[in-house]
Amino acid sequence: MPRLLPRLLKILQDASEPNTLSNGYTRYKKRVSMKNTIPGTPTFTSEGRTHSILLDDANPITEGHLYNRHKSLPPRVRLVKPLQDTGAHDHPREMTDEECEWWSSPYLRMLASPLRECQITRKKLPCDFLIRLAPVRLPASQGVCEQQILVTDGIEHPKFKPRRSTPACYIVCWKDAVPYATSRIPLRKFSQNLIVQPLLSARIGYQLRLRVLQELELLTKRLAAGPLDDPAATVLRRLTRSEWNVVRQTNSIPHKDAVALMVVPPVNQNPETKEKPQPSAQMAIADVVQIDTNSSATSSRRLPPLSILHPVTDDDLGSSLLPDAQAPLYHGLSLFPARPQRAALHKALCKLLDVERRARSRALPASGFSENEKSPRARGDAKGSHAFLLCSNQHTAKRADVVPLAIALWRLRMWEGQAYGSTVETSHWEVDAGWRSSWAEKMY
Repeated sequence: MPRLLPRLLKILQDASEPNTLSNGYTRYKKRVSMKNTIPGTPTFTSEGRTHSILLDDANPITEGHLYNRHKSLPPRVRLVKPLQDTGAHDHPREMTDEECEWWSSPYLRMLASPLRECQITRKKLPCDFLIRLAPVRLPASQGVCEQQILVTDGIEHPKFKPRRSTPACYIVCWKDAVPYATSRIPLRKFSQNLIVQPLLSARIGYQLRLRVLQELELLTKRLAAGPLDDPAATVLRRLTRSEWNVVRQTNSIPHKDAVALMVVPPVNQNPETKEKPQPSAQMAIADVVQIDTNSSATSSRRLPPLSILHPVTDDDLGSSLLPDAQAPLYHGLSLFPARPQRAALHKALCKLLDVERRARSRALPASGFSENEKSPRARGDAKGSHAFLLCSNQHTAKRADVVPLAIALWRLRMWEGQAYGSTVETSHWEVDAGWRSSWAEKMY
């Protein structure tokens, strides 16, 4: 031991310092495909054989692993450079146009997420429809029994907050189901002294809204890094007043690639302090609870619904066999009740629009428009409205992935209970909320 300690101290001094600017983001190893060529089916009969089956080059008795079938690597949206085939392993291929169109659909991506069992309903659902909960050990003084608390895990983006590797459970993404979590989740399976925090519902809602802002920030960085090669690859655009009037009159979205329409007006100044709120994504949980209490106390003021499904019209599709596609219309006032977060949402959308505007100006020919040249000022109905249209198709998928932002918005919609059906609209994702509430009351 006396000779071991000096060597350990020297190794620790020479070791490189950890990177503190990684925000907890873990870089995963490159996936290697195990797919190989399967030998032909062997014959176990003695007809036509001159030697034993054990002497074959690939006999199924001692070398049975050669007959195991493995999946190939999933295709990628875009390959940076073509890979040379070495023959040892297959290499990832680029997606076809049809696969890229499937990849650009947020609904198919949600349904393709891994299946997990909800501890409340005992149903297996895709994990994008669930909330992950994991136990966390609380600090305790000496002589006090150790306690653990059940907190949310994996709601925020892993680049901002890494996911815990502890055992976890899942509940349905719906705030009305949280009161039944204490009586239904097997808490003793994780720890003898595991408790559920009283502000669990408020924390989940806050983190779901924070995930939307995080996805907007990451999408803006990805769009700013790449050029706009295809004019059809526009991710976000602001509707004009005339286009917004058409949406209000027809209750439909005249864009075939729309996945979300957000109405987010700028936040006005506080009538008491005469100051505008500063955009801030991070908030204290006490402020979130206070905002929820104030909104419930002033429930007499009618707020617009958080989202409304509108059909997406397309003049090119004339078939009556397919059902009409629908896209949600989100109202910023109900989507982000907290004024600092709503101001951060409006600022992030305007920043994303500015990135799109600069990308379009660079894509235009040099003789037509200059980046420093100002466009003519719009007037009347040609002015921009407060409606932001989010699009996703096979062209935008090759430029940047818009689906995580659309999924984050839809998960917030599910959390508020609007994805489970109501008296206004019909949902095909889950049964209606009234049936599920009465069932939960009878069960628990």
